[in-house]
Amino acid sequence: MGLRWWSRFLAGFAVLYGVLAGTAAVDASGRYGLAILGAVLLAGGVVERALDGTGPRAALRRLGLGRPERRALAVAAAVSAVVVLVHPLFAVATGAALGLHPDWPLLLVGVFAFHGVAEEVVWRGYAFRRLRAGRSFGRAVACTMPLLAATHVPVVVGSGPAVGGAAMLVAAVTSLPLAYLYETGRGTVWAPALVHTAIDSFKLVVVPSAVLTTYSLALAATALVVPLLALAVPRRLLAGRARPAERQRVPDRAGRAGGGDPAG
Repeated sequence: MGLRWWSRFLAGFAVLYGVLAGTAAVDASGRYGLAILGAVLLAGGVVERALDGTGPRAALRRLGLGRPERRALAVAAAVSAVVVLVHPLFAVATGAALGLHPDWPLLLVGVFAFHGVAEEVVWRGYAFRRLRAGRSFGRAVACTMPLLAATHVPVVVGSGPAVGGAAMLVAAVTSLPLAYLYETGRGTVWAPALVHTAIDSFKLVVVPSAVLTTYSLALAATALVVPLLALAVPRRLLAGRARPAERQRVPDRAGRAGGGDPAG
């Protein structure tokens, strides 16, 4: 892998993640998720144009906004439902009076747009897709780990090693099933976005301070284990065969445009 390819890849990632983190810093609750998503997609279009000369419509498909595979969506929906069950189960097990924010439907839209689609565009639609070209699935996932570690350093500094380390661990472990859903979903972000939203659904919940630590541990354990269930479904049962027009051209290791489906 040449230095030029890596410098271009990292420059593009820095732009996309910078826009994501910068806009999210205004309000991390997710209420402005649609605005964050719009900024990320605009930045993604600029990056794809600069790196490969890709037009706007093709850039959106390359970033993962094409037509998904329905079977991958169904598996993602089932996994997401199990993840969300942690909230009522925790309330029953502990007797804690959990509640929903009054504006939770609007907040849900924002969380899906921000943590679901926008973050998946950056991590899967851009980073994993480009790292996957010319590499095995496992190696491409492993190559995303240093990026995950680097982007979670501010969490470690701001929230301490326990919280930051847990966040980093969850991000690292879930990158495997989320990348799997991305690939089996025809190289689209919709299936992993569903699971990612479910993991961050705690932002819709009002939690008594007395059980906040226990609740956070339960969420972390759920996020570490449940998404891995997606890997139990064989790839041959999930991945549909993309039509020729849906196959994306991704850069190979030398930085040249190469044919083929990123899910191949």
